[in-house]
Amino acid sequence: MKLFKLFLMPLAVVLFAGCSGYRVGSTLPEDVQTVSLHVVNNTDEPSIEVAVMRALRAEIQMDGRLQIRSENEADTVLTVTLNRFHLTPLAFDRRRGSLAREYRMVLSASSVLSRQADGEVIVESPELLGESEFDYSADLTSAKFAALPSAADDLARKAVSLITTAW
Repeated sequence: MKLFKLFLMPLAVVLFAGCSGYRVGSTLPEDVQTVSLHVVNNTDEPSIEVAVMRALRAEIQMDGRLQIRSENEADTVLTVTLNRFHLTPLAFDRRRGSLAREYRMVLSASSVLSRQADGEVIVESPELLGESEFDYSADLTSAKFAALPSAADDLARKAVSLITTAW
């Protein structure tokens, strides 16, 4: 039993020492408690900013580290700029020639979390991707509309994780 303890203690010290450089927690400064959300749509796809805003609100509320406030009451502003909306065909229907039957939707965005008072940038990401795959249904417009919330959720999850989680 003594031999086991003599072996176990040094092993535990070595294991914990290997993790000493990692930090888990929030990247947010302690004085940052509230956020205002702003989504800019620089794509040709109309109204996708609505789905992204809805997803951002839900993700921040679920995370719980920040509270959403109006722009004049918030400590910070999270601006997500949608730069590109892209559909890529993944699978084709052989019976109908080159008609795609499955697509991947990609939302490309940049994000900036800045202080409301002085505009100081706290966290910035030049490119975030939100993705979703969907089947072609009766028409492409309806299929895109049905798949958009999933891509927006993916983008929001990445944006919020970037500003709140330190690894």
